[in-house]
Amino acid sequence: MKNDVPFVANTPDDLHCMQAAYMMIAKYFQPDFAMDMNEWSKFTGFEKDKGTWASAGLLWFKEHGYQIRHLSLFDYETFVKSPEAYLIELTGKAVGAWQIAHTNIPVEVNRIKKLLQAEIVERRQPTIVDIKKFLDDGYLVRVLVNANKLNGKEGYFGHAIPIIGYDDKNIVFHDPGLPPTPNRSVTCADFEAAWADPNPESKELDAIKL
Repeated sequence: MKNDVPFVANTPDDLHCMQAAYMMIAKYFQPDFAMDMNEWSKFTGFEKDKGTWASAGLLWFKEHGYQIRHLSLFDYETFVKSPEAYLIELTGKAVGAWQIAHTNIPVEVNRIKKLLQAEIVERRQPTIVDIKKFLDDGYLVRVLVNANKLNGKEGYFGHAIPIIGYDDKNIVFHDPGLPPTPNRSVTCADFEAAWADPNPESKELDAIKL
């Protein structure tokens, strides 16, 4: 099965894959969605020199009548209480320090408090079975993968993609790029390897439908 989802490319600076992924989902459920990328970036939490967390986009969808599920082993309750200490404990001193430097901590803490109050967060490791079930139930799914792993390269580059379909052997998604590649298909094994990198506990999933 594959949903006919409008394609949106990443921006030339290669910094708006999360915004592009969420915009594709919005355009699928709301064909008259007309917000441009600059305006959409404000609603989805883009800040120069910072990483985009999922929280702002999820709150926008929630506030506009969407059904949302967010699956992750990330301990949001502990993050809210001790954000810097938790990031360092979770990823190590060097990576944690990088994440802290590239995150607007006070803003993210407030957003995540709202997510927890909305009861859309489920603390468990998502699976490909979850992806297929959500798609069967009318959701679109957004995940974070290692784009380098997906493209046969060394190293790590976090990349947001919307999953739009599957078959017995493959996962189908729009890759906002760069380079932008609509209707990309990879084997379930290759997808799993990119999704579970740097480690299986890092896997997360948004399921969204109107």
